Amino acid sequence: MPKIPKFDFSKLKGILKFGKETKKESTTSTEAPSKGKSSGKKGIKGLLEKIKYFLSTLWHRKVLFFTLVGAIVLAIILGILLSRPKVPEAFLSEGTQTVENLIISIPPGAFPYEKSFKVRVVPGNSVQGMVSSGNFVSPIYELIPNDGRYDMATLPIKVRYYFPSNLIGSNDSNALAFAGLSSDGKVYNIIPGSFIDRDSQGYFVEASFFVVPRWLGVVSVPGKVLQTGIQEVYRVVSAYPPLLIIPGSDANFAGYYQSAKVTPLSTWQGVFPDRSIYVYKYPLNDTKSYNYTRAFRAFQQSEPTQSPIVFEAEHLAQELKRYSNVQFDVLAHEVGGLILYYCLAMHPEIKNIRKVAYVSTPFYGTNVVDPRLATTVYASKPSAAALLYNLPESIVATIQGYLKSYIEAINIYYSDLLPNSEFLKRLQYLPYRSDIPTIAYMGNTPPLSIDVGGSLLEKFYPELTLNLGDGLVTRNSARLPYMTLKIFNGSWNDFYSSEPFIEEIKKFFAFEIPQVPAYKDDMFAERVRSEKERILERFITSGSTEGFYVDEWKIGDNPYVKFLRTYNYPGTQVAVYGGIVYTADEKGLYVAGTRVWEEFVTGLKETIEGVSYGTQRKVYYRKLADTVTFEQTPADDFIATKDYAIFAKPRGNNKIDFVDNTGNVLATLQGVYGRVIYDGNELLFVTNREVYRYFYSIKYTAPLGLRNSYDITYAMVADDYIIATTRAYGLLVFDKMGRYAYVGEGWIGNLGLYRSGNFIVAVGDSFITLIDFSAKRIHRIVEDVAGIVYDATVWEDKLYLMTSEGLLIYKIG
Repeated sequence: MPKIPKFDFSKLKGILKFGKETKKESTTSTEAPSKGKSSGKKGIKGLLEKIKYFLSTLWHRKVLFFTLVGAIVLAIILGILLSRPKVPEAFLSEGTQTVENLIISIPPGAFPYEKSFKVRVVPGNSVQGMVSSGNFVSPIYELIPNDGRYDMATLPIKVRYYFPSNLIGSNDSNALAFAGLSSDGKVYNIIPGSFIDRDSQGYFVEASFFVVPRWLGVVSVPGKVLQTGIQEVYRVVSAYPPLLIIPGSDANFAGYYQSAKVTPLSTWQGVFPDRSIYVYKYPLNDTKSYNYTRAFRAFQQSEPTQSPIVFEAEHLAQELKRYSNVQFDVLAHEVGGLILYYCLAMHPEIKNIRKVAYVSTPFYGTNVVDPRLATTVYASKPSAAALLYNLPESIVATIQGYLKSYIEAINIYYSDLLPNSEFLKRLQYLPYRSDIPTIAYMGNTPPLSIDVGGSLLEKFYPELTLNLGDGLVTRNSARLPYMTLKIFNGSWNDFYSSEPFIEEIKKFFAFEIPQVPAYKDDMFAERVRSEKERILERFITSGSTEGFYVDEWKIGDNPYVKFLRTYNYPGTQVAVYGGIVYTADEKGLYVAGTRVWEEFVTGLKETIEGVSYGTQRKVYYRKLADTVTFEQTPADDFIATKDYAIFAKPRGNNKIDFVDNTGNVLATLQGVYGRVIYDGNELLFVTNREVYRYFYSIKYTAPLGLRNSYDITYAMVADDYIIATTRAYGLLVFDKMGRYAYVGEGWIGNLGLYRSGNFIVAVGDSFITLIDFSAKRIHRIVEDVAGIVYDATVWEDKLYLMTSEGLLIYKIG
């Protein structure tokens, strides 16, 4: 090895003193002003020479040169690394970890083998392509498995993210959701089942999944509000029963399309053009709002069954009671069928369901939702699994994707759909509704060309075997013992759109109506002044006639109804007493728009000197701040006064018992549903067949000659006459002898009748009719009111309509 030359540090020391020497020269030059300029040039030149000499000397001593350069470079690198912000990250195998507002929890035993993840915040400069794909309000988190495999867990993994409350705007908003990003970071998918809640730390959004995405974040959809309950999609005035669609996880089944630019549409309109179409909306895949989550939490505390399906079934029951005057044919799919069956079995008082078609409903569960089975397939390489299960490699890959997507889609409900789950055991022993005609339908072909027949998987997944299952149910699980089962070509998520099924469902829901001329109102003038239609109907038993004159008006051009204003009050029910406006819905009772009672409220109506309403356990009479409480009982309807409560309780053989709060039977009427009405003067017991004046013990019966579609929906007393509306939008008039006349079929509102001065106001779901009974004149308001009418009432000369657009107030007379 060559000998390293010695470096003379005394020379270096001398070189490094040039600064001080220059300073001295400079000082000398200031003492001789006449030589300042030349001295300055000489000083700068000397400084450059010395720097050049220093660098040259240093270069010749290469070891020292490279040592100093390396030290400088290392110091710069260390400075940069220390100055960069540390990327937050955590390591997790089981339990809970927090990384910048994200809390992730992996339950023990989630994976059948030891597995851990590194969770970190992705630096902002490396996610520009990701965040451009959506409005992310959180950092992008990366989840890195220690073995590099994004396998399926056997138990749901939970994530929670805390956010500022101003991101959602209101407690009914569901504008935030967890989203997983694609492998290239350009596309994101909402994780189904997210929900919004709040604890001592603030608002948060939470979700569950079985397959950990590589990238995860929270996205915002501004202005989105959760809509639940029965929603009208398409309305037609017709005597045909409306169709109610209850979808499951397949959004296409609802056939429901809504946009801010067009009116709502339903693909079922083409199948049933003469029927109104309704959809029951519930957040199966949508994010659940804070108010929805709170209601579900309260339900869980009061019910032994914690199932979200039971919660939705109870909500559906309240919605069907709200539409008690509408007789539905129901088409229910997958999880929606379980919700409907549980609802009807637990609520025999619900009588407004004519027929039910269950489509691919897993009454005995399905193995497709079992993540324990899915992990054995999902964790395998398609090539290895193809050899193991004796299946083509392409089929294995398709099965892996199908099982993952379906389990993730119903991750909130999956445990209830497992065969022999506690929920299904309870459902199978519930009493069935023999009064409702029912048929079950399924397909015979798994989706995506999947067929595990002849393989080892056939035992585990009969649902995925051709001619045994449709990808979701088998012949054994698609029906209960008393149901007829019909099978069609296709899978659970497409056979319902086939022509054979459509023809079958038309046949099953077939309905015969009386042939009446269609009423045409598309060519009317602002007011029909010169022509008056006189309708003559015969009192059948007496041979006499009763006549009514009909005038047609628009709301803005008549002397009898004047729009005053709109209040943005919450609720779907309304009652007024003493000029105070009460509204109510599933979130509580409101006085002048302010919530005074936080519980699911039903049956809000006027009563004798006050208002009446009920909750799940109690019935209340209220007059201003005074309340009287009675125990609730299962019933079609109820009313409370300060002294007693009355319930309409159905029993067998098409009878309705009207009982008081002590159990005393006050009257028994014919019919399949009952109502208790206070018309401002009297209490009336009403069924679809009879009206009973409680104070006078007088009963009126609809004649047998009327068809079922003319069943009574509402009634009130006018002088010595009984006026009743019918399901066919007609008006029945009984005199004091029980003789009747029938007028106005097809255009008399049947939601309710209310008295205001000389007028009886008949309210429909979007229109108003004024009946001047003493003058035998009907003022038909042919222009629709704004929105869908949910409920109505009259106080003095004011008409209050509770609609989808708010509380509308009109002056009558």
